[in-house]
Amino acid sequence: MSKEITSKELEKFQTAFEQTPGSSAIKNAVANNGIFASSETMASKIAMDPTFSVELDTGSVSDQKQSGLCWVFAALNTMRHPIQSNFKIKGFELSEGYMLFWDKLEKSNFFYENVINTAALPVGDRKVDFLMTTPQQDGGQWDMIMALVQKYGVVPKSVMPDTYSRTKSSELNTVLNTKLRKNAITLRALVNENKSTEDIERIKDEMLSEIYKILVYTVGEPPTKFDWAYRDDDKNYHKESNITPQEFFKKYVGWNLDDYISTINAPTEDKPYNHVYTVEMLGNVLGGRQVRHLNLEINDFKSLAVKQLQDGEAVWFGSDVGQSSDRKIGIMDTDVYNIEDLFNTDLSMTKAQRLDYIQSMMTHAMVLTGVDLDDNGQPTKWKVENSWGEKVGTKGYFVMSDSWFDEFVYQLVINKKYLNDDLKKTFETESKDPKVLAPWDPMGALA
Repeated sequence: MSKEITSKELEKFQTAFEQTPGSSAIKNAVANNGIFASSETMASKIAMDPTFSVELDTGSVSDQKQSGLCWVFAALNTMRHPIQSNFKIKGFELSEGYMLFWDKLEKSNFFYENVINTAALPVGDRKVDFLMTTPQQDGGQWDMIMALVQKYGVVPKSVMPDTYSRTKSSELNTVLNTKLRKNAITLRALVNENKSTEDIERIKDEMLSEIYKILVYTVGEPPTKFDWAYRDDDKNYHKESNITPQEFFKKYVGWNLDDYISTINAPTEDKPYNHVYTVEMLGNVLGGRQVRHLNLEINDFKSLAVKQLQDGEAVWFGSDVGQSSDRKIGIMDTDVYNIEDLFNTDLSMTKAQRLDYIQSMMTHAMVLTGVDLDDNGQPTKWKVENSWGEKVGTKGYFVMSDSWFDEFVYQLVINKKYLNDDLKKTFETESKDPKVLAPWDPMGALA
């Protein structure tokens, strides 16, 4: 039975407010300074000193500017660190625009195929609505960038530099999503009119040709072969001639991409630990690498990151960066704000509850480049390489408390060699037939 708010109850609310100690001072402080500034703690600033017992030498940070390509920046940053070290090239950067081009083309094809596969469902069906809400976007996940690298390789930023639409992607996204939705109308009609597969594929190819043209206009045309020259830190001259992006990746990065897998910490009842999951309708490259998540308990999850850092290798991770964080000073800490004391209210939720009730999900990808360990070898805080330029944090680097890691880090990319034998076997076996999560599951959120 519904119950309205009565004038009698309003009087009670007003009286309770007036009887709250310090209510007048709190009202003035929050009105003039806002919630976060009024509740920011000095203790957090002191505790999050940017000094770490394990720290990689990674150089200056990159800047994604006004785009949602953090997942691409974070992945390419983990690749450029060894390039800078192994080939002595300070300040080297891989082309994010090259990856953006192929990602948006592949996402367009992925969208078209999902439209065709769901054409029998009515408009208003939850899956159809999910597709049409965001046909494509800048965000992604680790397996999606790996699918692009496996198919297209990588190139230096000097070979395919930034354009306006790489640094400010909103205009391009608006045009692409309008075009994709318009084409969805056509594709759904063709399927429901029982047109032949050949006719549908021919028309879809024409649609993709238009998308390709738009991307060339806005992002640039990706090279199939290129020349590249550089001087290393010892002033020695080097030149590559007529090299392909795949050859460049093999020579300068040289990873076995299958070694690097997505592990998650999702403590919800529908995802038992030590099992592998995927997400329906999540991906970009059809026929390429698909999303696979190995769900781990938090202590196992963190210990893998520590091991990888101790071996001198950075860790790509996905988190909810907007929670309990101060962007300007570069702190992510559950104690950075004390809003509960400010308002004398309870805001506590478990990590599982935040996921289940859509209070939190992965929103941003960054790179772990250091960790501070106590005398027992347990982490107390983490060094984070962001992709927001050098004007935030400590020249672009953030400090993350271990308690923040527990609550708001959802995904880590780990080399399989750090898994124990049982987890390796589980991943290899279950990846062939993972449990499929709904398209809107929080583990399908794009960084």
